[in-house]
This record gives sequence, C-alpha cells and structure tokens, in this order.
Amino acid sequence: MVREIQQLVGVPQAHWQALYQDALLAYTNYVQLMPASEAHHHAVSGGLLRHGLEVVLHALRLRRAHLLPQGADTEEIVAKRDVWTYAVFSAALLHDIGKPLMDQIITCFDQNGKEIGPWDALTAPMSANSWYRIRFRREREYGLHEQVAPLLTRLIIPSIALTWLAADRGLLATWLAAVNGTHEEAGILGEIIQQADGLSVAADLGASTNTTRLPGTRQPLHERLLTGLRYLLNENQIPLNRNGAAAWFDGERLWLVSKRGIDTLREHLTQEGHTGIPSRNDRIFDELQQNGILIPNGDRAIWKATVSGDNWSHTLTFICLPATRLWPNSDSRPDIFEGTITPHEVMSNSETGTDDSIISRGTPQQSDQSHAHEIPTQSEPDTTDLPVTSTSGFDPIAYYTVTSSPNNQQTRNDASPAPDHHATANDPDTENDPGQAFAAWLHEGLKHHRFETNSTNARIHSVKEGLLLISPGIFKDFDRENWNLVQKRFQKLKLHKKTSQGTNIHIYQVTGKRKKSRLNGILIEDPEQLFEGIVLPPANSHLTLSDSVS
Repeated sequence: MVREIQQLVGVPQAHWQALYQDALLAYTNYVQLMPASEAHHHAVSGGLLRHGLEVVLHALRLRRAHLLPQGADTEEIVAKRDVWTYAVFSAALLHDIGKPLMDQIITCFDQNGKEIGPWDALTAPMSANSWYRIRFRREREYGLHEQVAPLLTRLIIPSIALTWLAADRGLLATWLAAVNGTHEEAGILGEIIQQADGLSVAADLGASTNTTRLPGTRQPLHERLLTGLRYLLNENQIPLNRNGAAAWFDGERLWLVSKRGIDTLREHLTQEGHTGIPSRNDRIFDELQQNGILIPNGDRAIWKATVSGDNWSHTLTFICLPATRLWPNSDSRPDIFEGTITPHEVMSNSETGTDDSIISRGTPQQSDQSHAHEIPTQSEPDTTDLPVTSTSGFDPIAYYTVTSSPNNQQTRNDASPAPDHHATANDPDTENDPGQAFAAWLHEGLKHHRFETNSTNARIHSVKEGLLLISPGIFKDFDRENWNLVQKRFQKLKLHKKTSQGTNIHIYQVTGKRKKSRLNGILIEDPEQLFEGIVLPPANSHLTLSDSVS
C-alpha cells in the first residue's frame, strides 16, 4: 500500500521522505497495533494502521478524478496540485487519529511487566521498548474522536508540511474541517475522505461495492447483522435503559424494540455499502433466529413485553439477544436496567396477554405462544435538503407496532382524545385508516415529548406559522413500507394548511452559519389547538417560509 501511495502522489524522492514518509512513520509509531474498533471494522491487532493506510490509498485514487481547487483557472490548479494532493493524503491519514485518545484506555508496562501507568495520548507517542494493554471505554461518545483530531496533528504531520498547508488560508480551513469531521464545511475534500473511509469499512466488513476496493471476503448475512448491531450499541447509537430508549439490558439479555432496532440496523448497513440486506423485518428475524443469535419465544422470534421504570411503563414488541453474543467481554457490557421487564404470554391469538411473570434484571420465561406483530420495511434511507451533521443515536421514533394493555395505562398508545375532527389511537377506525393512525401517533409523540424538535436532523420543527412536518421523512419514520399511502391519507384529513397554489408541500429556507438550504414539509396551523395537551418550543429562527411553493 505504501508503494502505491508513493506512486499516486508522484513527488521527488526528497519530498516523499520529508512530507509523506515521515508522516506515515509517525502515524505508525503512534497507533502501534491498536484495533480500529472494538467489534466493528478492522477490529483486530493492527487494524487502525491498516484502516488508515487503506483510507489514504482510496482517497488518493479518488483525488485523481477531481481538478482542485474546484472552479479555479488552469494556472491555479497546476500551481496548487501538489498541496491539494497533500491535503487529501494528510486529512485521510488523520481522520481516525483521535480514537486512541477518546475511545480507548491504554495502560503501559515496562519490560519486566511492571505497570507504568496510562498513556497520555494527547502529548506524545508511547515510550520506546514498552508494552501496553488496550481496553475500550464503556461510555464513549460517538464521533468525539473526530473533534479532537486537530489537537494531534503536530504529532503526525511534519512542521514543514503544516507550514505548507497554512500558506493557503482557504485550503487550511477546508483541511481542518475535513480532519475534525465537519464534512459539510470541508466541501469536496470532506466528500473524498468520507467516500474513502466508507470503501475501507465496506471492504473489511465484506460489503459489496461497485467502486475500486481492496480485497475483502464477503461475510454471511447473520455475521454482518451481528457486527452492525454491536457497532450501534458500542457507539451509543441505540439508546439504552431509559424512558424512550430502543433497548433495555437485564444483565443477561438485551431486549431490543423489534421494528425500531432493525430499521436502524438496516439503515446503518446500507450506508456502509452492504447489499443483500432484506427489506422485510421478518426475514431478518428469521436469519438471526436460524443462526442462534436471538433467543426465540417458543417457535417465534418476537416477544411482547412491558418495560417499566420510575413513573413510566410501555408495552412493546421485542427481539431478545443474549449478552454473550453482543458483548463477549463481560467488562464491556452496559449497566443493568433498574426497572422491570415483563414478558407477556398471549393466549388464543389475542392482543392482550396476562402479566403473570414479572422479570426484574432477570430471564425471559419461555412461552409456547407469542403474538408477533410484523411490519415489513424498506431499506432506502431518507434524504432531505437539511445539512447533515454527526449525531449520536437516532430520531426518537414512536413504537408503531404496539397496542394498549388493559393492565397498563401508560403504554405507547395512550393518546388523549383530540378535537372531534381528529381520530385518536383509541378510535376503533384508527387501525383501518393509516392517516388517522399517523395523526394519533403524532399526537402522542408531541404530547409526551418523544420527538426531536428544531435540531438539524429533526423531522419536526416549530415555526411561526405553526408546526412543520418534514416530508417524506416523518412519514417514513412511521411506516417505511407504506409511507406514501400514509401521507396521502393524512392529507385527506385536511388538518394541514395548503400553499397559495393549492398544493400540500411548503418550502422553508434554512439559514445556517455557513450555508443555506431548504426544507420541504406539511404545515399545520394552530397545532396546540388541534392536538390537545401539547406544548411546542419557540419557533426555529433558522427557518423562513419561502415565497415560492410547489
């Protein structure tokens, strides 16, 4: 890989040694034989070194397809060719350099095995002739390693190279944005690094790709599903053990909300470049069950259970997975949920089970019957014109698969009656009309503050004209398989305001610090009168209704 990197940059030998080779040696000395992740891509000895070299190699290959800087005249492109190539090389090399500092705990030992203490990864490489032990932090924040990367650049990049980059202030700003993971501000440089990173990850995990890639072996589907789930849990992208979470851990088993968890897993794998991921959840359940990854409920994959904490309780559908498959190292397991998890035994295909076995940090009792409410989903990710930023976790999607239990009055479908022109979850016709079901789901989520609002990736925004529902994102959150029908049926209820041209979709201009974009959505006037018992935050000052509508 190093030989091909040298061929791609195409500089004289003296420049190669002073700028590129010294950086590669410093990087190698810094990362040693550390893995790139605990249970995801390049999770082996030396994984971080190999991943770094792969990303550099892919990035330099991709760089050949671009004239940089974009939009410059021929003379400037020729004059700045080498410095832009170095910007691509160095940003790719540094993109994960913060992992040893933020994601790992590294303890050093002398040659006699005596513990020296923790390595201060912020100030210098490890001392020579020392041994070290690596452990991953249990509570690490997703994406934080990217934010600290600029602090470590002087340990890797030669001073002469930093001076060279800093001579072009515009390039320096773009380069810093790419290094710290602010890809939307890094422009084409950020796009190259993201694509190169994805190619390396996909190749290591066995995902197929139509672009150039390093050799990799395609993993069986169940292994890719398990690896992806481990990653989402270890990076805290699946919220645990709290009201509104997507999973709860009882000490021996993880109870994962079936639809929400698998939808998130599918979207993650799709973004990584995996193909062949089933669009139907039941097929994924079967794959996990057939390969012994989940704990079956009799002959079914789905459990129905009530999870309860302090002053809250929800009845949901779950899949149940043993801790040993998700966290082979017991030291890396999360805290145990302090509340109770109550599996239901469903009799005669009834929706309501008997709560005769309460589980507190315990084991699900195997029952012969369980109601599995399966909803097929699609794998295509939702896109809007809102700028993308890094997030930990995912949108607080309500649990569409659950029905109320007479023994539990605080389930996910406990919405209060709305005005008489609006159906609620307790309306007998709601299940037959996806538009009314969506309205009830929206009402309940707003009432109990289950939706992310007014943030970059939110599906719901408070605006001075009322409540803006991002389309089609909010409808895909409700039902990815039939979202188009859901939206059409919701529009039939005539709860929203149409544009001056008589159409349903309003356009809002988004004004950020450095860029402008737009959002498309359905506007509901006077939402606090329409949906009883809700209180909205102040209007999002970054959104302005556009004069042009479509």
